[in-house]
Amino acid sequence: MNSQINQPQPAWLRAGSNAAGQLPDDRRRAALAAFLAESESLAPLLMLHSLMRLEFCAEDRWQIADRRQQLRIAPCFDELLQRWHLHLLDEGLLDSHDDDIWTLSPCAPAEHQLEQRIDDARHRLRQLMNWLDDATPLADALFSRSQQMEDWLRAPSLAKDWRPDLNLHQLLHMPGIISDYFAGIAVSVLPLLLDESRSDVPSLLALGYTPPRLQDCLTRVAASVVPLDSERSLADQLPGDSLHDAVVLSDLLNQPSPDHLLAELRPWLAPGAVLMLLQNTAERPLHWVTPAAVQAHARVGQLEAHCEHRCQQMLSQAGFALLQSWPQADSPMAFAGQRLFVARYDPSSYR
Repeated sequence: MNSQINQPQPAWLRAGSNAAGQLPDDRRRAALAAFLAESESLAPLLMLHSLMRLEFCAEDRWQIADRRQQLRIAPCFDELLQRWHLHLLDEGLLDSHDDDIWTLSPCAPAEHQLEQRIDDARHRLRQLMNWLDDATPLADALFSRSQQMEDWLRAPSLAKDWRPDLNLHQLLHMPGIISDYFAGIAVSVLPLLLDESRSDVPSLLALGYTPPRLQDCLTRVAASVVPLDSERSLADQLPGDSLHDAVVLSDLLNQPSPDHLLAELRPWLAPGAVLMLLQNTAERPLHWVTPAAVQAHARVGQLEAHCEHRCQQMLSQAGFALLQSWPQADSPMAFAGQRLFVARYDPSSYR
């Protein structure tokens, strides 16, 4: 037992832990924390405002399913509407009664008061975006097209045809302290992991968004980097006899069928191949009241819960042994709600 305890850590693990300890600037990290806290206050206001504009609250009492049908809102949004109602119940803005009856809470603000509170909260959020290199894309994603979002609830085909909006699940993709932090860890770890592979000319798969700094690293350390489109079958994009030494994947839980995607990957991975997954693992109310959230439900209908346990479970069931994840729970960056998972493919462990 003592010999196992005294064994030195692998070089890649030491490098990753050192990189994870390189924290962003205190001032920008504080701005991110304040932004996330302020978003918690804005989300229920936006949910209630959308319900009012949709005339969900035009009657004194309603049932979600019946009211949705009356207002001709598409059934693919049942889960989203249920989430809104339950969150507003927790916030004290809606009341729930027997027989699934809902009513406005006596303390719920009038619509004009709600609009003023939303404007004030959006203004405060805009002042808390200096953790990003450029706040404009996120501000546009959060604060534009709210009326169009309500049109999409009635006609989901309009949402499917629109260019996908930036979602809060994708905070780690925007140039800023989150993207830099996770790219720094990945860049430190991946070359050392590939050094352990048996291939003299390692080949990588890249699925989903790859931060620019990490993309540069991939092209340096691999003989080839094959970008994949998650909306197309992998069999249509890869030759059946090719094996790859690593895959860099992002937003697994945002995929329409994440279990199927992992199963599709296996035939093209060499035994012992490395998987690096960049994933949001924190559920935030503001995730569910943006145009991107409506688009996601229009495409999928029901989304996976974003949590670390679900990621680990999926990887294990697909034959990937988790080696490490960053940041650790006690890290000053854990509050951001993003994780980098490092796993190794073991065909014999596939369930």
